Amino acid sequence: MTVADILITNARALTMDPSQPHATAIAITGNRILRVGPVEDVVGLKAKHTRVIDAGGKTVIPGIIEGHVHLFGGAVELETLMLNGMYGFDSIAAAVARYRAARPAEPVLLATGIAHEAFGVPITRQLLDQILPDIPFIVGCFDHHTMWANTRALEAAGIMHGRPLPVGNEIVLDSKGIATGELREPAAYMLVQALTPTGGREWLGMTTGESPEPPATTAQRELDMEYLKKGIAHAASLGITSMHNMDGNWYQLELLRSLLERGELNARVEVPFHHKNTFAVSRVEEAAQMRAAYRGDMLHCDRVKIFIDGVLETYTALMLDGYPDQPDNMGAPLFSATDFNEIVRRADRHGLQISTHAIGDGGVRRTLDGYEAAAKANGRRDSRHRIEHIEMIDPTDVPRLKQLGVVASLQPIAGVGVPGNPPEPILSRVGSKLPYAYAWQTLREAGAVVAFSSDWPVAPLNPFLGMQAAMTAVPMCPDCPPQAQNLSDTLHAFTTAGAYMEFMEDRKGMLKDGYLADIAVLDANLEATVNEEIDKVRPQVTICDGRVTFEA
Repeated sequence: MTVADILITNARALTMDPSQPHATAIAITGNRILRVGPVEDVVGLKAKHTRVIDAGGKTVIPGIIEGHVHLFGGAVELETLMLNGMYGFDSIAAAVARYRAARPAEPVLLATGIAHEAFGVPITRQLLDQILPDIPFIVGCFDHHTMWANTRALEAAGIMHGRPLPVGNEIVLDSKGIATGELREPAAYMLVQALTPTGGREWLGMTTGESPEPPATTAQRELDMEYLKKGIAHAASLGITSMHNMDGNWYQLELLRSLLERGELNARVEVPFHHKNTFAVSRVEEAAQMRAAYRGDMLHCDRVKIFIDGVLETYTALMLDGYPDQPDNMGAPLFSATDFNEIVRRADRHGLQISTHAIGDGGVRRTLDGYEAAAKANGRRDSRHRIEHIEMIDPTDVPRLKQLGVVASLQPIAGVGVPGNPPEPILSRVGSKLPYAYAWQTLREAGAVVAFSSDWPVAPLNPFLGMQAAMTAVPMCPDCPPQAQNLSDTLHAFTTAGAYMEFMEDRKGMLKDGYLADIAVLDANLEATVNEEIDKVRPQVTICDGRVTFEA
């Protein structure tokens, strides 16, 4: 008789399995769930070697499936100066001084997480020079679409007078042709990130889609694997057992495979082929090669990632009608409709999934049009193409997600109606279209599959903070419909929907007999926790692939 290696008892399990929504015990053997049910049906599977985990009457859920992260970049940023939520020159300058005092030998200071309006005035190199004039000082915006650099950093990168860059990227210059310090989008800010100890390798999957050139040395690869291990450990401490990476290159896959071969990959990771707008359209065929090389349950590639536009903050999100305060500005599309449609058609023909970053209502429309064109060209199939973010959507496009089988991959932690999130500059960018901004419940009620995630390190990785955001959002105008989620739908979006997004709903995303043993044992009864305090919930134990990957 098969017996349990791990037995979880005294549980309030929310299984996400419609045939058995609740259970009090779970037995695990190897990397699979052997039995889920009442304790009397499971306790007989205990053997001498069985480890028993007493859940203490607290909630047990399927392992969190983080549907939108930048793992490598987030992992490196765990050791940088975080300026999230910090405002005012004096407080920011003091934080920089404390950080530098603890690391006096570091030749470059990198800070991240700052808001555009953090200083109350535009951020410039001169402003940063007042804080730190003697070494390169680089400050990244929380959205990772803009960075600012002081004079030393701009000089060291050789971009004080600008440089030609691909469309949608910009080294902002003043009226005299001198860099202001603002660097918009990856091709611009990677020029200063190259000054950091990692040389910016952690962001190559996002910024260029290429591997390091020249190739990383053995020492650099070991350093980068250590960063990835720290990032995965951080994820495990938050109950996360699977991650959908949103940037990709062969190098990152190679690092993760090395960790897998060493037995050190403690979370499932899905990495896409990132098709940049600098690539020839035909290069999307490479994605099929990447899929053929990586097809396991722990590490795989089945997807193409594309950016169709930028972000609202910098007026680069693609709009249908222009911005309220810049009516002639429709945003900055990164692909023409013709090129985007052809890339999607080719990827879809190979049976690959496409996930497209689309924030403005124009970007969402262009994405849906491309997905529809692919279905007409290749034939309708269960493609589960995704749209990432959907911060704005035209009401006529809402039903198209269900019609086309498109998944809404959303980040509630960024919602403009979430308590604590600053309403500006988003309200000014959205204007009268606010009722269809961050429209999570509107999309759900229209029949779209809705999955939630964080976009870490754009936002904190903590899924319980994301759950709280989803469940506490308030309407921002009289005509705005409620978008707040209930607990059941929120948990589904962080677990089962994530499994569905990667075609793995037959083996994970639920606590069910025979499923992969990915489980989070929490320190609270979620059903008894008020919405405003869900962010305080933490895992006691995280189990991935039948192995304990975190213990409080």
